[in-house]
Amino acid sequence: MGVELNGKTLGLIGIGRIGAETAKRGAAFGMKVIAYDPYLKPDQIQGRGADAASLDDVLAKSDYVSMHLPLTSETKGMLGAAQFAKMKKGARLICAARGGVIDEDALRSALDAGTLSGAALDVFAAEPPPADSIAAHPKVIATPHIGAQTHEAQSRAGLMIAEEVLAALQGKELRWKVLSNE
Repeated sequence: MGVELNGKTLGLIGIGRIGAETAKRGAAFGMKVIAYDPYLKPDQIQGRGADAASLDDVLAKSDYVSMHLPLTSETKGMLGAAQFAKMKKGARLICAARGGVIDEDALRSALDAGTLSGAALDVFAAEPPPADSIAAHPKVIATPHIGAQTHEAQSRAGLMIAEEVLAALQGKELRWKVLSNE
C-alpha cells in the first residue's frame, strides 16, 4: 500500500532552477513545500514557491527531502549520520543532484534502522555504482541519471549553449556561470 503526497511536507535542499520546478510540482500535489538554500534570501525562496527554513527544520519537518545542489567542498557528504538522525522518522530521501552529497554508508544505516523509509537515487559517489553499493539496497529505487537524454532535451541544451555563447561574445550578463573554489 502506498502513501499520498497530499498533505505531506516536501523539503528541498537547494532551490535553484530545478528545485523551484520541484516546488511547483509538490504544491500541485497539495504538499507543503519548505526549502533551505544558503545562497538565497527568504523572500527569494518564497518567490520560488517554498517557505524558507533552516537545514535542521527541513530535515525534521519533511516527509520527503529532495536534494538540488552541486557537489562542492561544502556539500560533499552534506547528509550523513548526524543529519539522518535529525530527519522525521519514516521520511524518504530523493537525490538526483550529484553523487557524493550523501554519505552512502550513513544512508544505508538509516535505512536499515528504519529511520528512513526509503530513498530514490540516480547519482552515486562511484559511477557506475558497484554491485554491493547503496543502489542494491532493498529500500532504494536506483535509476540512471539520464533526464537530459531525450531528443527534446538535447535540442534545448544546444539552443541554450548557443544563446549563452552569443551573450558572452556580446558582453551581456550570463545566465550560467562556472565558479571556482580555487
